[in-house]
Amino acid sequence: MLKVLLIDDEAPARNRLRRMLAEIKEVQVVGDAGTGQEALRLIPLKLPDVLLLDISMPGLSGMKLAQILCEQESAPAIIFCTAWS
Repeated sequence: MLKVLLIDDEAPARNRLRRMLAEIKEVQVVGDAGTGQEALRLIPLKLPDVLLLDISMPGLSGMKLAQILCEQESAPAIIFCTAWS
């Protein structure tokens, strides 16, 4: 089972991703976060394999969060899911 954490400051985007992933039986959404700071608190608790991460968020951006996580030994994989351009 692939454990996924959704991170996006827009609840409709998180909800849409959750609905899409619910159709894949090998995927379990273990939680979601609306901010980068919230994600930093959830990652050690939920131990996701993959983050679906927005790039542009207020406060701790997705890019900065990815940078912080890449400095850790056992960081989850990151897939950027964004409408940012």
